[in-house]
Amino acid sequence: MAFSILYWLNYVSGTKKLQQKSELAVKADHVLKFCFDPELNHVQGRVQASMRDRSYHVNITLGENNTVVDGICDCVNGQDKCHHKASILLYGYKNVSKTDVRASWIQHPKRAPSKQTTTMEELFPPPPNIANYSYAMDCI
Repeated sequence: MAFSILYWLNYVSGTKKLQQKSELAVKADHVLKFCFDPELNHVQGRVQASMRDRSYHVNITLGENNTVVDGICDCVNGQDKCHHKASILLYGYKNVSKTDVRASWIQHPKRAPSKQTTTMEELFPPPPNIANYSYAMDCI
């Protein structure tokens, strides 16, 4: 995975309730939007509130050693730790693949298989009863 689970683990460490609430939010598909910029180490998203018709905007700056440097959420606890930020971090781990990281598809494998050309006759050989059939015209 391109997005490490350690961001989430370091963020929720020591708070079992925060861990459980974020897991439930991801499982219930409460993460409505997720954007990850690996060059800026920035994550932003939107998380549905658990009991209201409301969603919260989340911005997180990731640091070295898989830590969260800064994070802001629109909720009441948005300046401190909240489960909306933890949900975004967990969602990132579960849903960001290597192809979501910009330009990772340009990297070539260490050893590419040799290219071989296959003809249509090799791919789709004619049935044996039609292979020797020749067209003949009888003139009257």
